Amino acid sequence: MATRDEIIAIPDRYIAAVSAGDVDTIMSLYNDDPWVEDPIGEPAHQGVEAVRAFYTQLRDSGFKINLTRITPVCVAGGNEAAFAFQVDVDLGEMTLSMVTHDTMVFDDDGRIARMRAYADNLATPGT
Repeated sequence: MATRDEIIAIPDRYIAAVSAGDVDTIMSLYNDDPWVEDPIGEPAHQGVEAVRAFYTQLRDSGFKINLTRITPVCVAGGNEAAFAFQVDVDLGEMTLSMVTHDTMVFDDDGRIARMRAYADNLATPGT
């Protein structure tokens, strides 16, 4: 089982990779049977191909996306983590900002098995 310190490091690696549009690094953080629900309420992306396609589409959206973690990473149950981050989307003439919370479940090797994003575009920073 991954240690708490190993789990705490993964969200920052994830945030950096998503901000950089580095799909290969993002996928290296997931296990061989990932499950991603982003945002909650949308159909989940299941399996390597579907999850890769999701992050590729995000990267290729044409918008510059920058994520910044704004809370500590909370680890519970030995293999689950939750954290909040600010999402800034550069739309050219303006920047859309919101706060979202992600939860992750890790496998015994410390790779992400499940990720859920509690995204709310009305949850703006400072509200």
